[in-house]
Amino acid sequence: MTGDLSRILTDDLKLPADRLTDDASLDRAGFDSLAFVELSVLLTDRYGIDISDSDIKNVATVG
Repeated sequence: MTGDLSRILTDDLKLPADRLTDDASLDRAGFDSLAFVELSVLLTDRYGIDISDSDIKNVATVG
């Protein structure tokens, strides 16, 4: 996982850093429905990446 993504997940979404391993499922990492929406918005605002929260939900692992 890249440093930028790691900082977004821990600093902005307040997910527990010890659960953010590349092979962790999103549930295991602490994602909830709000985290999916917030990550989608943050990626669009900061990087211009247009990815929907439903696309993020379909990802198998954090990595």
